[in-house]
Amino acid sequence: MNERRLLEHISSLGAEGDRGKISRAEILISSILDHLHRILNTRQGSVPVDPAFGVPDFTNLAGSFSTGTTDQIIQDMNRMIQRYEPRLRQPKISFSSNQDEVLSLVFSISGTVSVDNRDIPVQLTSLVASNGKVSIRKQ
Repeated sequence: MNERRLLEHISSLGAEGDRGKISRAEILISSILDHLHRILNTRQGSVPVDPAFGVPDFTNLAGSFSTGTTDQIIQDMNRMIQRYEPRLRQPKISFSSNQDEVLSLVFSISGTVSVDNRDIPVQLTSLVASNGKVSIRKQ
């Protein structure tokens, strides 16, 4: 399995010198993070070729800690990850309380990636800000 998506591979053709210092797993996880960032910041209905692509507008949901709200965000994120980012296998998303970010919602995303016929566990953190923007990083 190639670690990068096609456009990432094409754009990096001139910069292959740095690749030897980075493991295949790190390249794959970085690619997944970048792709998830794009997926989770695309509003549903904004992609003409696939109206199902994207998540609902989280603007009105972030900052709300009701169970239904967080459950809906988890379902939407899980649906998008399973459908559009199959490199992250068996994704599990859970709500994490965050005392520092009062107006944001924090979610833990875990799963596995396959590199050289090995399953490597991955732990990510996703933050939905009050403006609806989603950031994602490796834990």
